[in-house]
Amino acid sequence: MATALEALIDKINSMDAASRVALQKQLDEAGVLDQFEHWAPQPGPQTDGYFCEADLTYYGGAAGGGKTDLIAGLSLFAHHKVAIFRDSLKSCKGLIERMNAIMRSAGMGKIAGNPPRWVAPDERMIEFGHLGVPGAEEDWQGRDHDLKAFDEAAQMDPRKIIFVMGWLRSTRAGQRCRALLASNPPLNGQGDFLVEWFGPWLDPLHTLYGSVKPGELLWAVFIDDGDAIRSVWVDGPEPVEIDGEVRTPKSRTFIPAKRQDNKFLGEDYDAQLDQMPEPLRTALKTGDFMAARQDHEWQVIPSEWVELAFQRYEAGVDAGKPMDVIAVDVAQGGKDKTCLVPLQGVRFEEVISRKGVDTKDGADVGSLVIKERRDNALIVVDCTGGWGGDTVGFLSRENDIRVEKCVFSSHSGASAKESKIPFYNLRAEMYWRFREALHPKSGLGLAIKRSATVKAQLTAHRWKLQGGKILIESKEDIKARTGSSPDEADGHVMALQWKDKAAFKRVMRDQRATQALPAVDPLDDW
Repeated sequence: MATALEALIDKINSMDAASRVALQKQLDEAGVLDQFEHWAPQPGPQTDGYFCEADLTYYGGAAGGGKTDLIAGLSLFAHHKVAIFRDSLKSCKGLIERMNAIMRSAGMGKIAGNPPRWVAPDERMIEFGHLGVPGAEEDWQGRDHDLKAFDEAAQMDPRKIIFVMGWLRSTRAGQRCRALLASNPPLNGQGDFLVEWFGPWLDPLHTLYGSVKPGELLWAVFIDDGDAIRSVWVDGPEPVEIDGEVRTPKSRTFIPAKRQDNKFLGEDYDAQLDQMPEPLRTALKTGDFMAARQDHEWQVIPSEWVELAFQRYEAGVDAGKPMDVIAVDVAQGGKDKTCLVPLQGVRFEEVISRKGVDTKDGADVGSLVIKERRDNALIVVDCTGGWGGDTVGFLSRENDIRVEKCVFSSHSGASAKESKIPFYNLRAEMYWRFREALHPKSGLGLAIKRSATVKAQLTAHRWKLQGGKILIESKEDIKARTGSSPDEADGHVMALQWKDKAAFKRVMRDQRATQALPAVDPLDDW
């Protein structure tokens, strides 16, 4: 995607000579370019952030991406009445020092006072505030600003941010209004609201994740559910009815920035970040919003174990081995995806996925399976709820390919290896077996192709004891809680569940081929 600056340059270059002269005259008369004698946004994310048209922008991610300078530039040169917030006034010191340096070079005076403040002869104003003390947000009630910037927003209370944004407005003709959240990824439970507010860009479980670009505008409405404030995403800026009320959506976007986007910081800062312990180092250095998230108390699969599986894949574990299993999670139409998960040895290769609208029937799904299958791999299809029946029929009856059926809700009859607690159903057994296989001391050494979506789905599942048995959330419960279906995770656990059977069948095939045994499969009734 072209940056905002590149798009602007292309637009100017396409103008005829007379129009370009007229534009230059307008810019000179308005003094628009005067600011760039003293400060200019750096090319890339910072320029995109400066010219961004979103009502609410989240800028940042990795440490050193130029968040401070973006707030400074917008406050001094793009807005008339500004409020800048941090968790405490003391922590504003670095930002104020940077702004004062720019202001000295431009002859604009300085920010001073307690609380810090600056007022220009033309009534431009910049105020600093904090939101760390209970009730601090109430001091800003009724105080309008056309820019409200929240520095290190992950450290703040989301309700306070929304309260303060309630007076994001201006009576000044032609003055645009915007809110800016500048922050590194959340480093603990505090700040997780950012992942929800900007889910299409940050949350691998969001249905729009992977389909939207940085800086792209989407529209949403905040809804207060009592326990949390959630976002309802809509198709555009037109008013919509939500829960019986007509609401007007506002635009949002996320613009990621890293140290490499900031010419004022070099590799020495990378070395400094390398001194941080994990997962802090990964979160700050890469901007990975999942790196430092804390596991839920009842989470089935620990995040650390999934990360170890990613590392084994990258180390080449079982690379080049034949495909043993290809697991199929079927979506015929709808918003979910059809997902194929290949397993070779202990190595899960990249998930093959297609939109539900592109796999409308069993023939579509079955044809995709035939296309992607290798090495006579065993095929297992999720038939829970009957959705996979058409695919099984297409493969077995029309193409004479044997298929294994998986019904997650069926009876298990097995128990956990260590606790000996029985499983409530096959879904519980399969996910718990996957947990046991991922355990660092299992010796199995599963290797998984790195994927934010796979990690999010595998670690989303929670368990509880019901009737003295281990019960794991159903796909429907996961979808209701997270907003998306765990199709890729289901494919992984299915593939592992059928791994031993696939390996045994391969041995028997090899023996029949070398010893001229009858073509009878001893596992046909297994």
